[in-house]
Amino acid sequence: MNHPTREIAVAARPLLHLLLLVLPLAAGVASARSSSLPEGWEPEARELRLHEGPSASEREVRVTRRFLSVVELMDGRVDLERSTLEGAGERIRMKQQDGNLLLLDVVGDLKPGERLPLSVAYEDGTRLELTLVRGELRTDLNVRVYRRPPPTTEESAAQLAETLADFAVAYEHHELSRGQMRCFPEEPREGPRVGPEGAQESRFRCEPVPHECGKLPSWLHRRESLGRFTVNGKNGGGGKVGMMGNSIAYQMHSQTVVLIWVLDMDPERRWRPGEYALRREATGEAVRLRAVKVEVPEEGLEFGTVGLMSFVMDTPSSGTERFVLEVLEKDGGPRRIRVEGMTFEAPGQSTPAR
Repeated sequence: MNHPTREIAVAARPLLHLLLLVLPLAAGVASARSSSLPEGWEPEARELRLHEGPSASEREVRVTRRFLSVVELMDGRVDLERSTLEGAGERIRMKQQDGNLLLLDVVGDLKPGERLPLSVAYEDGTRLELTLVRGELRTDLNVRVYRRPPPTTEESAAQLAETLADFAVAYEHHELSRGQMRCFPEEPREGPRVGPEGAQESRFRCEPVPHECGKLPSWLHRRESLGRFTVNGKNGGGGKVGMMGNSIAYQMHSQTVVLIWVLDMDPERRWRPGEYALRREATGEAVRLRAVKVEVPEEGLEFGTVGLMSFVMDTPSSGTERFVLEVLEKDGGPRRIRVEGMTFEAPGQSTPAR
């Protein structure tokens, strides 16, 4: 069995759809070819790997009037105010988008042989030195810049799992806040007096807890009542076992989050998660977990508070195979959580969020 991790840092960024930047230009390509572009002109997208020590020619960005060239920092963010472009005048306008995109809007021609130094500043203080040149038969519509080697398939899967674990916990926090109210005592007002001591009327001002989870992305599907949730064998838990809860699944084609929420109902004892395991129900074989996120205070849940735990696995190829998740209480505590009979049908057969 494994031990829980209290918090996992999210390193992965959302995927950027650069096609949206290029498509508006596509309609003008055909007319541009016939009017001013030389025969055989082609747009290109390429990678610049700084960790491989690229040559000066590889650091050249070929630009063409009426086309947008994009420098995409794959492991950093653009500091537009500190980025500089020398000698361009009004011919090239620099803009920033989505944090890591530097847009070069080319509205004028560069002269043959002209070289414009472009210094792209990262937010962490480092700089990327490039040179803009006139695009002849090639134009760089997109240059992806890597300071470090691109993530491997395994690293990308790990980053995705961490992102999903964090997202599921954050989304479920908001889901659980639906309908909740926060109440604050107002200044006491003079009320009817009873007996020599007198009494004052207590007044409270209440407001709903902010709810901001919004709509799930189309590629992520949420399912409630994932399996048979028990605490010490009692369905759903309850006051006799000092805890209640439920299980949720957030599923996409490649990975699935098994999330459980628990409410501590024991006024005498805090609950802290200890060992956990996700297994195939038929064989007891342990299932590899890509990421784990545990939202429980170090000192444990106190009476009346909710904790969340998410466990990310590769989405099973079979929609009928059954799995079981077990979470024990730390330091040999008596409460044992199990989610039994979990199956994962194809994404799309989901239960909508409340």
